[in-house]
Amino acid sequence: MHGTIGLQAPLTPFKPFAHGYLAATKHHQKLCGNPEGWGPLSRYRYDFTPCFLDVWISVVAVWGIVAGVGAIWYLFKKCSPQPVSKNWHFYAKLITIGALIITSALQAALQIEYFTGIWAGDFRFWTTIITILSLCVIFYIQYIEHWRSRNANGVVLFYWLFLLIAFGVKVRSLVSQQMYKEHLAYFVVFCVSVALAALEFILEWLVSKKLSAYDALGDDDECPFEYADVFSVLTFGWMTPMMKYGYKSFLTQDDLWNLRKRDTTKATTESFNEAWNHELEKKHPSLWMALFRGFGGPYFRGALIKTVSDCLAFVQPQLLRLLITFVDSYRGDEPQPVIRGAAIALAMFAVSVSQTAFVHQYFQRSFETGMRIKSSLTAAIYSKSMRLSNEGRAAKSTGDIVNYMAVDTQRLQDLAQYGQQLWSAPFQITLCMLSLYQLVGFSMFAGVGAMLIMIPVNGFIARIMKTLQKQQMTNKDSRTRLMTEILNNMRSIKLYAWTTAFFKRLNYIRNDLELKTLRKIGATQAFANFTWSTTPFLVSCSTFGVFVLTQNTPLTTDIVFPALTLFNLLTFPLAILPMVITSIVEASVAVGRITSFLLAEELQENAVLREGSVEEVGDESVRVRDASFTWNKAEERRALHDINFSAHKGELSCIVGRVGAGKSSMLQALLGDLWKIKGEVVMRGKTAYVPQSAWVMNASVKENVVFGHRWDPQFYDKTIKACALLDDFASLPDGDQTEVGERGISLSGGQKARLTLARAVYARADIYLLDDCLSAVDQHVGRHLIDHVLGPKGLLAGKTRVLATNSIPVLMESDMIVLLREGKILEKGTYDQLMAMKGEIAQLIRSSQNEDQSEADSKTSESVTSDEESTVYGNSPISEDDEDAEAEAIQEGLPQLAPLRPANGASRKGSNMTLRRASTATFHGPRGKLTDEEGAGLKSKQTKEFSEQGKVKWNVYGEYAKTSNLVAVAIYAVMLIGAQTAQIGGSVWLKQWSEANGEAHGNPHVGRYIGVYFAFGFGSAALVVVQTLILWIFCSIEASRKLHERMAFAIFRSPMSFFETTPAGRILNRFSSDIYRVDEVLARTFNMLFVNTARAAFTLVVVSISTPIFIALIVPLGALYLYIQRYYLRTSRELKRLDSISRSPIYAHFQESLSGISTIRAYHQQSRFAQENEWRVDANLRAYFPSINANRWLAVRLEFIGSVIILASAGFAIISVASHSGLSAGMVGLAMSYALQITQSLNWIVRQTVEVETNIVSVERVLEYAALPSEAPEIISKKRPPISWPSQGAVSFENYSTRYRQGLDLVLKNINLKIKAHEKIGVVGRTGAGKSSLTMALFRIIEPVDGCVSIDDLNTSTIGLLDLRRRLAIIPQDAALFEGTVRDNLDPGHVHDDTELWSVLDHARLRDHVASMPGRLEARINEGGSNLSSGQRQLISLARALLAPSNILVLDEATAAVDVETDAMLQTTLRSSIFRDRTIITIAHRINTILDSDRIVVLDHGTVAEFDTPAELVRRKGLFYELVKEANLLNNVLDVTQ
Repeated sequence: MHGTIGLQAPLTPFKPFAHGYLAATKHHQKLCGNPEGWGPLSRYRYDFTPCFLDVWISVVAVWGIVAGVGAIWYLFKKCSPQPVSKNWHFYAKLITIGALIITSALQAALQIEYFTGIWAGDFRFWTTIITILSLCVIFYIQYIEHWRSRNANGVVLFYWLFLLIAFGVKVRSLVSQQMYKEHLAYFVVFCVSVALAALEFILEWLVSKKLSAYDALGDDDECPFEYADVFSVLTFGWMTPMMKYGYKSFLTQDDLWNLRKRDTTKATTESFNEAWNHELEKKHPSLWMALFRGFGGPYFRGALIKTVSDCLAFVQPQLLRLLITFVDSYRGDEPQPVIRGAAIALAMFAVSVSQTAFVHQYFQRSFETGMRIKSSLTAAIYSKSMRLSNEGRAAKSTGDIVNYMAVDTQRLQDLAQYGQQLWSAPFQITLCMLSLYQLVGFSMFAGVGAMLIMIPVNGFIARIMKTLQKQQMTNKDSRTRLMTEILNNMRSIKLYAWTTAFFKRLNYIRNDLELKTLRKIGATQAFANFTWSTTPFLVSCSTFGVFVLTQNTPLTTDIVFPALTLFNLLTFPLAILPMVITSIVEASVAVGRITSFLLAEELQENAVLREGSVEEVGDESVRVRDASFTWNKAEERRALHDINFSAHKGELSCIVGRVGAGKSSMLQALLGDLWKIKGEVVMRGKTAYVPQSAWVMNASVKENVVFGHRWDPQFYDKTIKACALLDDFASLPDGDQTEVGERGISLSGGQKARLTLARAVYARADIYLLDDCLSAVDQHVGRHLIDHVLGPKGLLAGKTRVLATNSIPVLMESDMIVLLREGKILEKGTYDQLMAMKGEIAQLIRSSQNEDQSEADSKTSESVTSDEESTVYGNSPISEDDEDAEAEAIQEGLPQLAPLRPANGASRKGSNMTLRRASTATFHGPRGKLTDEEGAGLKSKQTKEFSEQGKVKWNVYGEYAKTSNLVAVAIYAVMLIGAQTAQIGGSVWLKQWSEANGEAHGNPHVGRYIGVYFAFGFGSAALVVVQTLILWIFCSIEASRKLHERMAFAIFRSPMSFFETTPAGRILNRFSSDIYRVDEVLARTFNMLFVNTARAAFTLVVVSISTPIFIALIVPLGALYLYIQRYYLRTSRELKRLDSISRSPIYAHFQESLSGISTIRAYHQQSRFAQENEWRVDANLRAYFPSINANRWLAVRLEFIGSVIILASAGFAIISVASHSGLSAGMVGLAMSYALQITQSLNWIVRQTVEVETNIVSVERVLEYAALPSEAPEIISKKRPPISWPSQGAVSFENYSTRYRQGLDLVLKNINLKIKAHEKIGVVGRTGAGKSSLTMALFRIIEPVDGCVSIDDLNTSTIGLLDLRRRLAIIPQDAALFEGTVRDNLDPGHVHDDTELWSVLDHARLRDHVASMPGRLEARINEGGSNLSSGQRQLISLARALLAPSNILVLDEATAAVDVETDAMLQTTLRSSIFRDRTIITIAHRINTILDSDRIVVLDHGTVAEFDTPAELVRRKGLFYELVKEANLLNNVLDVTQ
């Protein structure tokens, strides 16, 4: 082996190495054969010792083995293999690892050769062996992941990354030892290994894997997170495609990714329900525990990550101290080696980068948890609201429940985002204290003391804030409630000219309650700001003071600046703690509210026993035995007493009774909505229900009829025909595709009633519960419905029908009549029995119908067509209802109809298939999704919510600043700059002081230095307070007051057409969430933005002063920063907008479901509606999820820029010091302590810019509504009508035409009518002829297209609306009642005294009822008047009309919901002396109410067809004659006229 010295062989040691990597000696430390020993630092050069270098490599290798085994377990356990063909990439990776294993083996061989004798005990040799083992494990992972994983394994990627770093350090060390001269062979082999490792890393990370055929097809919208590799996850690189796309073009809902499986509402709801059901078994279920159980996992993993990032944050001050000592050493004789400085700078950079990575992983987990909590609670609240019982509903109004869903879940979501700070902040404070102790010893206790003093102060403030917040919540609730009612009843408010009264009420709640509390909140906030901005200052002041006074060591730069950095780190946990505490307080209030809601009374499970449907006609299908019911089980008052009732298949049972006798309650009891006190109720078969006030979904007419059942065109057509909807569909703008607005706003009352009836018929149930579905339709239509739907020949003839009604013609067709009086059954029997008994029912019928009319006459109308045609054969059995439907359909025969043609010769007697039961269609995504693509040209479409795209216009900011008061804004800006300058001044003063101490080697002039320092600190804090106060009280609250007032005013003045085309939810959204943002969020975000901008600017200035070369970096970094920010702003803005647009449908759908809850339950459609709700929540989350991740994406990139700034300022300082520029340690310390903060400031700036942009959108939306076109002015001062007008009450229409809104057809065409003073006029016509439009025209709810209306020869179009509407009285179709007292409902402006009110109540037959209510005139009326019956509500509006000082009274279908007796009383009232001198225009449904009118107007398709006295019209045998004949009232007309 030993050649001559001249021709030295490459392997031979030239001479035994004294030191260097391959040196080996017998005299060594344990396990390390190298003379330098374990080190860590070498004695001979500034470097690690060889053994210590290999420690790192072995750590990486061990990690590769341990984590690798875990990864293999994961791949086998969790990932299923898929067929993937092998390609060059697969082989290249494996070959590279194989080569690496070979080179490592070579290294081992060389080491055995070099370390002769001691290799077996040498750590360096074993490191190589462990490396080879780990490479084998990694080889196996990379082999199997080809089939089992779509992306590179995280363990593998980290293994290569760390291995490369360790190898890199080792290469550098080998080079500095000049190994390439000494041992070329080892050096070459090692360098080849490094190159191979680098190649492998690139192949694994940057070259994408081949996918299986299935994955390659993939889901276009799949969330890229699902297959992102670990680096992409850490840097949020998987978001980049969306950011790019959003930068190029505006994002829309379709560009968004689908949710990950685990984030869908379905998945989160399942886990929540499981946890909640577990809680319900306990005595006191806790929502907190349920949430922890359901969603705690990722949250606690986030907690571990957070711990690491917190610890890293406190490494920085230690490094800063090392840096300052390094700089300081250049002033002495023994400067430290430059490489050490470089190592410090790189370490600062590395710590900063890894902290970024950790903290954002933690954030992401928190936000995801928040998102899951919110979606699962939304779903839980929704499904709970479907099960609420009546007392549960009464305690919580619709507004409240929507608030649980909107506000309270949001509170919990916010808590999930910041809740970790509750333990993390104290943890950070502890770490900080430990670090400080190490710096300044016991003096840090002075700082702790200062902090402890501040804690109770902050606690006190937090308590005040809590009470104020609670107060604010109730104010907000009451404002939202009032607003909901105003929007729901806008038409009535306009008709009664009550706008000013309601505007005053709204302004009172807003300005006197809400903003007053907000001012208090603002002041408290300012005080809180003061305490926490002085805290770090007091802490540093007291610490340094005590240090200087008690210790002899000089307070030098290497103590001051690390301490300052620590104090800066301290501000964050101290600032966040009170916020977290308030957030926890708010959340616990929310949890309380939600828990009480989730535990609220549910429907009685066993109130109704449901059994299978009956087979034969005549079998009993409804049975009620000795049952008593109550609306509220807490109260004694019973709704129904001792009811005995049964109904049979194929029979029509009618329930009659006065207003408030309990007809509707009886049907609700059969549905199970009432609380059963005793007795039993059995229902056999499926139910369908038609409520008294029709509930219509905001969807197409067709969807309202089909209502989630399977589509069956033949039966659908039959249903439509039977329910007399054909003509209506023809007149609607898009036929049955017409979108019905919210609450069916685009349909007339009669149309809505028939629509809900059609829904029931289409459902093909077994038992039909119909609540007064005839009262809202005209007489002849009623006749049609009786013949084709309800009667013995109708579509429902084979079913059980229970009808609550006041309509007489039906009673003759019915099989059984029940009379209710005050909740008890007085009489029951068949029509003939009751007529024979001559009881109350007989009287009722006689009084309303002349005996001599032949009964046959009424039954001559056409019978149902042949039986085969009415058979509907089912399609394929989709749902479970179908199997038994076959058998049942055969059984459901009607004996009176002919049997089917005999099959196989044997006739099946009387088995005629009538109606198949409707099976429920499977849920295919949301309602109305299809119509969007097909029916782009629908006229009835609601206007899409307008959402600005692109940047918010500058003029919005300008407008906001103007409303905020520009002077105040200017003062605010001055204060802000002052406060920042004072803060920097304090730091500069500290630098002077510590440098002076360093020079003097002691602590001179303590008093002076501390005094000035304190002055700076206190001054800046005081300026902060003034700044906050000005911002809140003079800018923000002023602005939000003006904005709300302008918007509310504009809404009150908007024409009716605006409310018809805009869903109430959308307007409410502006009044709740947008105003909330303007009130509370916007000012805060502006403040944060300005403060941080100032801070960042000052930091750059300070760093540039210390090392001027840094200025060269500002430009490229600034450019990069702006580039990233621009990228982010565009995408984020659109995502936030999509988020808020997709949010309103959730609430709209929720509100809609709440109002139709009894219908949804009756049809057992709860699960379909819950699914629809889930779908809507998911659509919202699809926008929310990328928007939070966009924040992370940005933050990671910005913090990287921050890390570069740290690296640069440290690096430049080191270069500058090494070149002996004489840069002082104080200056470096000052610059670095500011540079370490800059990341946070930069982050906040962008975040707040976006926040400001998103929240200023609210101002934009408010301004958009504030600029709505208004209707004609309320009062035209030049044209006020005379006080006595209208004294006569003559009305004339001259060539009058009008339409509801631009682009629709005319509803009234060329109307000419002259109505004389004191005349009684009746208006009749078929549905949709324009009867209601006539009243709208009179009140100028719709303005004329041409022509005009004059009253007493005064053209109504020339005077103000208030003047016009105040002088007319109306009893509208739907009586609108408001939450409040009886007095508020009669007279919201409080202009009449008690005697007037009592006298009108007397005339309206309500005196007794009101007198019996607790509080009489001050008695509460619930939301929508739900504690009065329909008839009583109608009577209230009669009372309102009596109050109006008018000579013209319009009755719009006023007596529709009133029973015959009350109707008779009403008619006598209307014919009594009070009304003798008034012109009365009645829009009639029942012909008999207007037979004694002076003249009658017959409308047809918007034109006047006939106008004359009743007798004359009958003689003409025109349209009126037809109508009278249909109502069987010809004789009456003749009587009246004679």
